This record gives sequence, C-alpha cells and structure tokens, in this order.
Amino acid sequence: MYKTPFLITEPVGNNAFSYDTRANKQISVPAMVVGTFRDLKLGNTVVFEEEDEYGVLRSCYGLENFVRMEWKGIPLVVFDNHNHALYFWYEAQHQGILGAQNTLVHIDEHSDLWENENDILETDLVSVHHFTNYRCNVGNYSQPALRQGIIEKVLRIEDSIGMGKYGSYMRWSGELLILNLDLDFFAKELDYIPFEDKKRVILHFASQAHLITVATSPFFIDQQRALDMFGRVFEL
Repeated sequence: MYKTPFLITEPVGNNAFSYDTRANKQISVPAMVVGTFRDLKLGNTVVFEEEDEYGVLRSCYGLENFVRMEWKGIPLVVFDNHNHALYFWYEAQHQGILGAQNTLVHIDEHSDLWENENDILETDLVSVHHFTNYRCNVGNYSQPALRQGIIEKVLRIEDSIGMGKYGSYMRWSGELLILNLDLDFFAKELDYIPFEDKKRVILHFASQAHLITVATSPFFIDQQRALDMFGRVFEL
C-alpha cells in the first residue's frame, strides 16, 4: 500500500470537506518511501482543502512523499493528514510490532475522536488502506480503531493539562505503546507551552514506544514549521 500516489475524487474521507463549494474536486495522497529525515520534503499537490472559520477556502499542500524511517531502532512513519496513522497501526500489527490491543499516546492539538459511522470489518491491509482513505478523515479515524479493538486505551495530551497528567507515565510490562504525534502540537497558538517541555514529554513516550506515527497536518500548521519542529524534537 502507498506504493504510488493516487487521487481521491469522490466526496469521501478528507475530500468531503467543503466539497460542494470547491472548484477543485480532488485531493492527492503521496507515495511512501523508505528514508531518513532528509527525505522529508514539501510537496506541490493539494492534499487537503476546506473553508476555514472565516469562510476562506484554504488549499493545503503536504509532503512530497510519506517517509518510513527509524528513530533509535523504533519504527517511525511520517505522513501529512493524520487519518493515515490508522493504516500504519494495522500494518505494524501484521508485522508483529504491535499486538491485538495497544495503548495509544495521542499528542495532538485535537482529540481526533469525532464520531465515525463506519466500522472496520476487515483487517487485511488492502481493506484497511481503503477504509483509511475513503471511510475516515483527519478527525474521526480513532473511533473505528477503538471499536475494532486494535486500540484499547488512549492517553490524550492536547495541552499543558494533559502533559501534567501523563507526562511521567511509564508503560507496564507487556504494554505496547504507539506514540501518535501531530506536529500541530507546535502550532503558534500553543507556543505558551515551552518547546523544551513539549520535547521532554514527546521523547519520554517515543523512547517507550513500539511504533511512532507522525502527522504534519497541513491544514493546522505551516508545513515547513512542522518539519523544523520534528527535526528539533528528534534531533535529526
């Protein structure tokens, strides 16, 4: 999956946002490459398009490619829109990296827990890939995973309160952790939280994780800022 880029042209998934009022009726999904931080580059195709709270249509460009890499031996995947994390959780489960039930550490300015009327009925990777791109969006991909069972527990860190609550959490023996990081945690409106505090909490969980999924979230944070922050946190 994600071997080649593709277009979503129907009003489904992330393409459903403001679909009826947009002249452009499609968004693109990049291909995956295996690489390093140096392979993370800004793309030139629209991956998300929606009217903002002021009614202004925003056409957002994401990554040239999704990048699969490692951080200190831990599998790490970087992509743009956050719903893609769902596919990589199941991929890691198929590879034996994750178990049947896992703990999700969700560090994100948003909960991503919107209701989703769709359920994951088939967990083969072809089906999950289709579900991720055509039955989920950036805000509602978590609920199907919770209902299906691949995610058993969620630790939500959306602000300084969440950092205080879970910032010293240590996984118990046998607990499989996924660090699900959205780089919009470094959006300017959250600059009241010191960078070093954010970095400390992120690396605290990254060092315990079995899988790290990272979204650059083009609608919510400038993409160059997102990549710069990612590099600073993980010292890449």
